[in-house]
Amino acid sequence: MSNLIRFFVERGLLVNLISIGIMLLGLFAAYEINREAFPNVNLDQIQIGVTYPGATPEEVERLVITPIEQEIKALNGIDKMISVSFPGSGTITLDLDPDATNRDRITSDVQLAVDRAELPDDLPRQPYVLEIDGTVFPVIRLAISAPLSPVELKRLGDQIEQDLLNLDGVAMVQTPGDRKAELRIVVDPEKMHRQRVSIAEVSELLRSWNINAPIGELDTVDGQKALRIVGEFRNSEDVASLVLRANDRGNTLRLGDIATVEETLANPHVLYNVSGETALSMIILKKTDADIIDVVDTLRAYLNRVPDIYGKQVHVETFEDFSRFTRMRLAVLTNNGAAGILLVFLSLFMFLRPSVATTTTWGLPIIFFGGLYILYLSGVTLNLISMLGFIMVLGMMVDDAIIIGENITYHMEKGLKPLNA
Repeated sequence: MSNLIRFFVERGLLVNLISIGIMLLGLFAAYEINREAFPNVNLDQIQIGVTYPGATPEEVERLVITPIEQEIKALNGIDKMISVSFPGSGTITLDLDPDATNRDRITSDVQLAVDRAELPDDLPRQPYVLEIDGTVFPVIRLAISAPLSPVELKRLGDQIEQDLLNLDGVAMVQTPGDRKAELRIVVDPEKMHRQRVSIAEVSELLRSWNINAPIGELDTVDGQKALRIVGEFRNSEDVASLVLRANDRGNTLRLGDIATVEETLANPHVLYNVSGETALSMIILKKTDADIIDVVDTLRAYLNRVPDIYGKQVHVETFEDFSRFTRMRLAVLTNNGAAGILLVFLSLFMFLRPSVATTTTWGLPIIFFGGLYILYLSGVTLNLISMLGFIMVLGMMVDDAIIIGENITYHMEKGLKPLNA
């Protein structure tokens, strides 16, 4: 080690060139390294959820959970399986083997296994399969309010969601309490009695027309073409114009003659309000390789333009901004580094020689930027954990710099030459 130190001490020009190179690489890393609130963690978990309204926990386990478990047991790459049954619902949590060879496709394999399970026909919806991904992290939440009807507000929210997904760095937009669009049909009993129409006829009419299914293939001179019936209802006019009955004279009885059809939303489970107005809540999640500060700055720039795009009556409020934690830690790191360099220089300048003070202080930013470049090469991001470590190491560097500078001065005062000291 002493020979290595002597080699560099005797070659000041080489040391200065290396120092400048390290500084430049560190500055490059400071602009390119990703900043996040928390480090990326792969949780290696998959969750399966199912709802079965009206069923007891025993029925949920016997009719839903057990058939799914039997299909999943045949899969490779699952380390542990935990299932819990509740009244009307149930969950299955799968802990994955991190060393599994099929890690990339395990989620799709689980989904296929769930689809193969023989489940009750009266399930309101198919079980969902969700991979718990710690790399996709929420960065900010929004509240969108406007003096609009619930249906119009949902349409506005859908448009803003598409705009958000087109922004750089945005991976996903979640809307808690999102209400599914529905077409509500309210029949008039007196009109039904007058026209001799039953509920069964109305139900069968809706079931037979609201379809979207393939019907076969057709050979043409241009090749084979697939045929498909597209009859899904798009709006209330499509439903109201359905023909219940017709005769040879051209007289028709349409559904709109005996019922009122309106576009509405499913009953809400959660209500959001901003200053007394109905609002939508959105959670923005960033991509794995995106910088949290850049993403939030891009989001805020877009949100400032929302009133100009969709009207002055649209108000957007932001809360739970996770980028502020990153900004605070970066500010602490920067302030501690600047204060440390200043304190080291003043302490050494007051009690030691100016040359020793300058040389020792010059080494602090070199070490700091060198460590930053190593983090960048290693793929580590600047997050709360890595910045906390940087702040702690920065304090140790300050102490070590003072001790080394004082020790060099001590040997010089004993009569040694600066090179030997």
